[in-house]
Amino acid sequence: MSEPNTLERVRSTLNRHRAHLLETYRAVGVGIGQAAPSATSYCITVYLLSSADVPEEPVAIDGVPLRFEVTGPVRLM
Repeated sequence: MSEPNTLERVRSTLNRHRAHLLETYRAVGVGIGQAAPSATSYCITVYLLSSADVPEEPVAIDGVPLRFEVTGPVRLM
């Protein structure tokens, strides 16, 4: 069984791959979330403009799962 993705590990992975994730998925943002409700493991959340940009297959980067969420455009307030 693999070790859970700790917050520190996921944060480090996100910092290394942020630009790549934003460009590859045409994302409006990225962040860190829990892999599942009440989970002790974390994932990278990729915020997308459109459902057309959501990959059909599950994706992970350096062993950290990506979760995709369609938010549409993000505006600063």
